[in-house]
Amino acid sequence: MQSVLFAATVVVALATISANSIEPLKVSVYYESHCPDSRDFIMTQLHPHFCKVQQYLDLNLVPFGKAYSSDKGFVCQHGPKECRGNTIHNCVLKRINNSKAQVDYVNCAMYDPEYPGHIEKTCVEESGVDVEQVKACYTSEEGYQMMLKAETETKNMTPGPLFVPTIVFDDKYNLGDQNQAFANFESTLCKKLVSHGHVNVCSNGVIVNRQTC
Repeated sequence: MQSVLFAATVVVALATISANSIEPLKVSVYYESHCPDSRDFIMTQLHPHFCKVQQYLDLNLVPFGKAYSSDKGFVCQHGPKECRGNTIHNCVLKRINNSKAQVDYVNCAMYDPEYPGHIEKTCVEESGVDVEQVKACYTSEEGYQMMLKAETETKNMTPGPLFVPTIVFDDKYNLGDQNQAFANFESTLCKKLVSHGHVNVCSNGVIVNRQTC
Protein backbone atom coordinates (compact mmCIF):
# COMPACT_ATOMS: atom_id res chain seq x y z
CA MET A 1 0.00 0.00 0.00
CA GLN A 2 2.83 2.36 0.90
CA SER A 3 4.50 1.71 -2.45
CA VAL A 4 1.27 2.61 -4.27
CA LEU A 5 0.96 5.87 -2.33
CA PHE A 6 4.61 6.67 -3.00
CA ALA A 7 4.16 6.04 -6.72
CA ALA A 8 1.08 8.29 -6.82
CA THR A 9 2.99 11.05 -5.01
CA VAL A 10 5.83 10.79 -7.49
CA VAL A 11 3.41 11.02 -10.44
CA VAL A 12 1.78 14.16 -9.00
CA ALA A 13 5.18 15.72 -8.28
CA LEU A 14 6.43 14.98 -11.79
CA ALA A 15 3.26 16.43 -13.30
CA THR A 16 3.72 19.60 -11.25
CA ILE A 17 7.36 19.92 -12.31
CA SER A 18 6.37 19.34 -15.93
CA ALA A 19 3.64 21.99 -15.78
CA ASN A 20 5.98 24.49 -14.17
CA SER A 21 8.61 23.89 -16.86
CA ILE A 22 6.26 24.82 -19.72
CA GLU A 23 6.93 28.22 -21.24
CA PRO A 24 4.34 30.83 -20.23
CA LEU A 25 1.90 32.10 -22.83
CA LYS A 26 2.79 35.67 -23.74
CA VAL A 27 -0.22 37.94 -24.03
CA SER A 28 0.30 41.48 -25.29
CA VAL A 29 -2.50 44.03 -25.16
CA TYR A 30 -2.01 47.18 -27.23
CA TYR A 31 -4.58 49.65 -25.94
CA GLU A 32 -5.42 53.34 -25.40
CA SER A 33 -6.15 55.12 -22.13
CA HIS A 34 -9.40 56.76 -23.30
CA CYS A 35 -10.64 54.16 -25.78
CA PRO A 36 -14.14 52.75 -25.05
CA ASP A 37 -13.29 49.37 -26.62
CA SER A 38 -10.07 49.19 -24.57
CA ARG A 39 -12.06 50.03 -21.46
CA ASP A 40 -14.64 47.32 -22.12
CA PHE A 41 -12.05 44.66 -22.88
CA ILE A 42 -9.88 45.41 -19.85
CA MET A 43 -12.70 45.81 -17.36
CA THR A 44 -15.00 42.99 -18.52
CA GLN A 45 -12.53 40.41 -19.88
CA LEU A 46 -8.87 40.90 -18.95
CA HIS A 47 -9.29 41.96 -15.33
CA PRO A 48 -11.95 39.37 -14.37
CA HIS A 49 -9.89 36.45 -15.68
CA PHE A 50 -6.21 37.36 -15.39
CA CYS A 51 -5.64 36.48 -11.74
CA LYS A 52 -7.05 32.99 -12.31
CA VAL A 53 -4.30 32.04 -14.77
CA GLN A 54 -1.58 34.59 -14.09
CA GLN A 55 1.00 31.92 -13.25
CA TYR A 56 0.77 30.63 -16.82
CA LEU A 57 1.01 34.01 -18.55
CA ASP A 58 3.61 36.59 -19.47
CA LEU A 59 1.52 39.75 -19.71
CA ASN A 60 2.62 42.79 -21.72
CA LEU A 61 0.50 45.94 -21.53
CA VAL A 62 1.33 48.67 -24.05
CA PRO A 63 -0.62 51.96 -23.90
CA PHE A 64 -0.33 53.73 -27.26
CA GLY A 65 -2.77 52.42 -29.86
CA LYS A 66 -3.40 54.49 -32.99
CA ALA A 67 -1.31 57.43 -31.82
CA TYR A 68 1.73 58.64 -33.73
CA SER A 69 4.70 60.88 -33.07
CA SER A 70 5.37 64.14 -34.86
CA ASP A 71 7.86 66.97 -34.63
CA LYS A 72 5.48 68.61 -32.12
CA GLY A 73 5.05 65.56 -29.89
CA PHE A 74 2.29 62.97 -30.17
CA VAL A 75 -1.13 62.89 -31.81
CA CYS A 76 -3.62 60.46 -30.28
CA GLN A 77 -6.90 59.02 -31.51
CA HIS A 78 -8.92 60.56 -28.69
CA GLY A 79 -7.04 63.83 -28.45
CA PRO A 80 -4.44 65.39 -26.13
CA LYS A 81 -6.10 63.93 -23.02
CA GLU A 82 -5.33 60.46 -24.36
CA CYS A 83 -1.71 61.29 -25.10
CA ARG A 84 -1.41 62.47 -21.51
CA GLY A 85 -3.21 59.36 -20.28
CA ASN A 86 -1.08 56.99 -22.35
CA THR A 87 2.06 58.64 -20.99
CA ILE A 88 0.83 58.32 -17.41
CA HIS A 89 -0.04 54.64 -17.96
CA ASN A 90 3.44 53.99 -19.35
CA CYS A 91 5.07 55.73 -16.39
CA VAL A 92 2.99 53.81 -13.84
CA LEU A 93 3.35 50.39 -15.48
CA LYS A 94 7.12 50.81 -15.57
CA ARG A 95 7.08 51.19 -11.79
CA ILE A 96 4.94 48.11 -11.07
CA ASN A 97 6.76 44.78 -11.23
CA ASN A 98 3.78 42.54 -10.47
CA SER A 99 1.55 41.73 -13.45
CA LYS A 100 -1.60 41.41 -11.33
CA ALA A 101 -0.92 44.85 -9.85
CA GLN A 102 -0.45 46.22 -13.37
CA VAL A 103 -3.84 44.86 -14.43
CA ASP A 104 -5.40 46.28 -11.26
CA TYR A 105 -3.97 49.73 -12.01
CA VAL A 106 -5.15 49.76 -15.62
CA ASN A 107 -8.58 48.48 -14.59
CA CYS A 108 -8.83 51.27 -12.03
CA ALA A 109 -7.60 53.91 -14.48
CA MET A 110 -10.09 52.82 -17.14
CA TYR A 111 -13.03 53.13 -14.75
CA ASP A 112 -13.22 56.93 -14.98
CA PRO A 113 -10.31 58.41 -16.98
CA GLU A 114 -12.09 61.76 -17.38
CA TYR A 115 -12.32 62.45 -13.64
CA PRO A 116 -9.57 64.85 -12.47
CA GLY A 117 -6.76 63.08 -10.67
CA HIS A 118 -8.17 59.61 -11.22
CA ILE A 119 -5.50 58.04 -13.43
CA GLU A 120 -2.49 59.99 -12.12
CA LYS A 121 -3.29 60.09 -8.41
CA THR A 122 -6.15 57.94 -7.09
CA CYS A 123 -5.25 54.78 -9.02
CA VAL A 124 -1.52 55.38 -8.60
CA GLU A 125 -1.92 55.58 -4.82
CA GLU A 126 -3.98 52.39 -4.85
CA SER A 127 -1.18 50.64 -6.75
CA GLY A 128 1.40 51.67 -4.15
CA VAL A 129 3.47 53.75 -6.57
CA ASP A 130 4.78 57.17 -5.61
CA VAL A 131 2.56 59.85 -7.17
CA GLU A 132 5.36 62.40 -7.40
CA GLN A 133 7.60 59.93 -9.24
CA VAL A 134 4.86 59.35 -11.78
CA LYS A 135 4.32 63.09 -12.22
CA ALA A 136 8.04 63.64 -12.72
CA CYS A 137 7.96 60.92 -15.37
CA TYR A 138 4.98 61.99 -17.47
CA THR A 139 5.99 65.64 -17.48
CA SER A 140 9.57 64.99 -18.54
CA GLU A 141 11.83 63.42 -21.16
CA GLU A 142 11.37 60.05 -19.46
CA GLY A 143 7.68 59.95 -20.34
CA TYR A 144 8.38 61.12 -23.88
CA GLN A 145 10.93 58.36 -24.44
CA MET A 146 8.56 55.76 -23.03
CA MET A 147 5.91 56.85 -25.52
CA LEU A 148 8.41 56.54 -28.37
CA LYS A 149 9.24 53.03 -27.19
CA ALA A 150 5.53 52.14 -26.98
CA GLU A 151 5.03 53.51 -30.49
CA THR A 152 7.86 51.41 -31.91
CA GLU A 153 6.60 48.21 -30.31
CA THR A 154 2.98 48.85 -31.26
CA LYS A 155 3.84 49.45 -34.91
CA ASN A 156 6.25 46.50 -35.05
CA MET A 157 3.91 43.98 -33.42
CA THR A 158 0.54 44.98 -34.89
CA PRO A 159 -0.72 45.80 -38.38
CA GLY A 160 -1.19 49.45 -37.62
CA PRO A 161 -2.94 48.74 -35.30
CA LEU A 162 -6.15 48.37 -37.29
CA PHE A 163 -8.27 48.04 -34.16
CA VAL A 164 -7.76 48.97 -30.52
CA PRO A 165 -7.29 47.04 -28.36
CA THR A 166 -5.13 44.62 -30.32
CA ILE A 167 -4.42 41.33 -28.54
CA VAL A 168 -1.33 39.39 -29.62
CA PHE A 169 -0.29 35.93 -28.44
CA ASP A 170 3.38 34.89 -28.33
CA ASP A 171 4.45 37.94 -30.37
CA LYS A 172 2.60 36.73 -33.49
CA TYR A 173 -0.34 38.80 -34.67
CA ASN A 174 -3.23 36.79 -36.09
CA LEU A 175 -6.53 38.36 -37.17
CA GLY A 176 -8.53 35.29 -36.18
CA ASP A 177 -6.99 35.26 -32.70
CA GLN A 178 -7.59 39.00 -32.41
CA ASN A 179 -11.28 38.74 -33.24
CA GLN A 180 -11.83 35.71 -31.03
CA ALA A 181 -9.94 37.20 -28.09
CA PHE A 182 -11.87 40.46 -28.25
CA ALA A 183 -15.21 38.62 -28.47
CA ASN A 184 -14.44 35.97 -25.82
CA PHE A 185 -11.06 36.34 -24.16
CA GLU A 186 -11.60 33.47 -21.72
CA SER A 187 -12.25 30.79 -24.34
CA THR A 188 -9.43 32.05 -26.57
CA LEU A 189 -7.07 32.10 -23.61
CA CYS A 190 -8.08 28.54 -22.77
CA LYS A 191 -7.39 27.38 -26.33
CA LYS A 192 -3.95 28.99 -26.27
CA LEU A 193 -3.07 27.64 -22.83
CA VAL A 194 -4.01 24.10 -23.85
CA SER A 195 -1.88 24.41 -26.99
CA HIS A 196 1.00 25.44 -24.70
CA GLY A 197 0.58 22.25 -22.68
CA HIS A 198 -1.46 23.60 -19.77
CA VAL A 199 -4.16 21.00 -20.31
CA ASN A 200 -5.76 21.11 -16.86
CA VAL A 201 -6.34 24.86 -16.62
CA CYS A 202 -9.64 24.92 -18.52
CA SER A 203 -12.66 22.76 -19.23
CA ASN A 204 -14.75 23.32 -22.36
CA GLY A 205 -13.31 26.79 -22.86
CA VAL A 206 -13.89 27.90 -19.28
CA ILE A 207 -11.12 28.50 -16.72
CA VAL A 208 -11.42 25.89 -13.97
CA ASN A 209 -10.20 28.25 -11.25
CA ARG A 210 -13.36 30.17 -10.35
CA GLN A 211 -11.85 32.61 -7.86
CA THR A 212 -12.96 36.23 -8.07
CA CYS A 213 -10.27 38.61 -9.27
